[in-house]
Amino acid sequence: MKRFFTLAFTIFAFSTSAFAQANVASQQVTINVNEIAVISVVGNVSMTINAATAGQAPDAVTAASTYHMTTNGSDKKITGELDVNMPTGLTLNTTMAAPTGATSEGKKSLSTSSVDLVKSITRVRGAGLALNYQAVATVDAEPDTVVRTVTYTITNN
Repeated sequence: MKRFFTLAFTIFAFSTSAFAQANVASQQVTINVNEIAVISVVGNVSMTINAATAGQAPDAVTAASTYHMTTNGSDKKITGELDVNMPTGLTLNTTMAAPTGATSEGKKSLSTSSVDLVKSITRVRGAGLALNYQAVATVDAEPDTVVRTVTYTITNN
């Protein structure tokens, strides 16, 4: 009888642990976080130069827009450049507000050569940040409609 109870206890002990393991499972989960650096601008911008004071250059005009950006990287900057240079007598300037902790480089003239607009960007997100444009003409600017694409890029400082 003692052997029967020992055998019954052994079977019960092993069968309970087998049942306990059947309703539990574990799995290793790996999460990779890649570097993120994204920027977007809001809408298109239109400006018209149509006035001047007699004896002076045409009046400069301005337009306002906004941009959004997110990066989890360190020491980034935003650059800007045009797809095609501006024609003789016409300049396009831009100014970008800096997200928290970064530095705006102020008003910069745009061309097909990249210019730094915001520096020292580290792990930040910004929404609705000011993006301002100024069109400046001289008397050498011929009457025309000029369309340019401005490309903004987040890159390493």
